Amino acid sequence: MNFHHILPLFVAPLFLLFFLFYLKFKFKIRNYKNILLAIILGLFSSLLLVFSFKLYAIFDFDQIGKTQQNIFLAFGIIALISELGKFLVLFYGFYKKKDFLGPVESIIYSLFISIGFTISSSILYVTGFINPIDNILFLYLYGVSNLVFAILLGFFVGLGKSRQNILIDSITGLFTATFFHGLLIFCILTSDFPLLLIVVFVSIVISVVLIVKSLNYKPIINI
Repeated sequence: MNFHHILPLFVAPLFLLFFLFYLKFKFKIRNYKNILLAIILGLFSSLLLVFSFKLYAIFDFDQIGKTQQNIFLAFGIIALISELGKFLVLFYGFYKKKDFLGPVESIIYSLFISIGFTISSSILYVTGFINPIDNILFLYLYGVSNLVFAILLGFFVGLGKSRQNILIDSITGLFTATFFHGLLIFCILTSDFPLLLIVVFVSIVISVVLIVKSLNYKPIINI
């Protein structure tokens, strides 16, 4: 492990400090109990990813092609399990709270859950405890991309709460976050960098649009 592997570990903590600073002045938050809870639960949500990699190591992939193996690893293991873990924390930990009214609150919770998840999973990847991707680019994209996926997931879960359509909207959020997460990992696994640039650009644009749309849902409350 060298400096280039350690540096990505600071991405999530830096974003954590930025969001805390922003929320302090934007929403005048006085109670950080729920935010701290979201980060802690996000840390533990990576345990589901560890369990999935243990199962992944058991299977024999000699009978399938490299492309099929990359698709399964990218979408079925890394993306789906990661987003499912974060979704379960968001839904069962915060969805029924009185201050969880719509997309804005859901995105905020989702971001802090994702930061906790990114901190713990990045350590697991960097230390080699789970590390199927031997690519330094993956480590540098991992922290920022998880925040983008958190916006995608959080918006639709919050939308489901505000319009009482939780099943369809939650599935949409989980599918969207998993799709972009898996596509990004697949591009890294296959070294398809032109497609990777398109995926990064499109996912960022969509997340910005969803943030703007979420601000139209009122009221915005202190969490």
